[in-house]
Amino acid sequence: MKPIRKISHYATAALFGVVLLFGTLAVSDAQAQSISMDTDDGWNFGVAGAIPVFLNASGHEGARSDGENQFATRIQSGFNPGNITFSVNAPEQNGVNVSATFQINHHLQGASVQNDGLFEGRVADIAVSGDFGTFNIGKGFGIFGGSAIADQGSAMGVGRFGGPDAADATLGRIGTGYTYANFNPRITYTTPNLDGFSLKLGLINPEKPGGAPNQAIETTTPRFEGQANYLAEFEGGTLDLWVGGLYQNVDVIPQDFSYSINGWDVGASLSAGGFGLRGAFSQTQSIGSDGLIGLGLDSGSGLDQAEADGTQWYGEATYDFGGFVLGGSYGEGSHDETSTDVGGVPENTNQLLMGFARYMATDQLTLMAEFQDFQSDAQADYNAFILGAQITF
Repeated sequence: MKPIRKISHYATAALFGVVLLFGTLAVSDAQAQSISMDTDDGWNFGVAGAIPVFLNASGHEGARSDGENQFATRIQSGFNPGNITFSVNAPEQNGVNVSATFQINHHLQGASVQNDGLFEGRVADIAVSGDFGTFNIGKGFGIFGGSAIADQGSAMGVGRFGGPDAADATLGRIGTGYTYANFNPRITYTTPNLDGFSLKLGLINPEKPGGAPNQAIETTTPRFEGQANYLAEFEGGTLDLWVGGLYQNVDVIPQDFSYSINGWDVGASLSAGGFGLRGAFSQTQSIGSDGLIGLGLDSGSGLDQAEADGTQWYGEATYDFGGFVLGGSYGEGSHDETSTDVGGVPENTNQLLMGFARYMATDQLTLMAEFQDFQSDAQADYNAFILGAQITF
């Protein structure tokens, strides 16, 4: 048996032990609250945030320079880096509510790097809402894939990561289940809740393959994204259904070549009596198996992915015991072999199997355990066993 497969057995046993340990502890039903202050004239100022830290033990097939397997233990960020979010809400006037949100994020650096954790601002958003719906103006989360990205396994955990020395935020299920909604400057509109139905439309800053200074690439218009959701509530649970799409045009000047980045997705999330089921499926063009719009990870540059047909899907099942969550999920991301005047990609498939446990030790502290089995045609296969903790305020 290969050493990396032994890790799989050890990790499974360890995860089972953690589950038994968590299951014997008392559970708190309370939820963490943000810090909030109100003024006499109706203004509200709020602060919220989270710091997640993970200990990741992983084995990677053939990752050493001599072609042998490589084992690594790292302390790292998860899919969501540490963050602090500030919000300001103005007093309502003439039926209109105005608020602003600003978020700062911090990533844990990789091996052999000191005092160089990446800081970034993911959100700088103005929201104007009323009976007419909500307009969001500024930088924030995208629309396409926005509901699919809310899986429990990777949203609060680690999910897919790049290798033994991976640094900064990880990929969650990007490329093994969904396309990344990303944080971009955008203008969006969301309808009011119409008996459970809502529609969100937006103009998103376009991704420019090769980077913004590349004058050989022209992206004349914003990317168009939209998603419709229907939320049905019943005794003891909810059912959320969604369908979405995106479209962006790209012109490559030297080759006089134009192509579009486009796609559609569908999904559903069911919660009933502690049980949760979630699934999503999408088909895209010019987005590779990496699930990154206009960028390349598994498949070179964004131009290499032009006209490549991609597919993402995953399924997840969870059970919430009342502060202790146990779950598992499986998903894939793939694209076909494609060749155009501006590049090409070979066929690739990524597969990620995850088992995970979450335990709310206090109102603010969540303990986590995660097991992964990842396989890919473009990246070294690996197994990983991960323990984590997150403070939320």
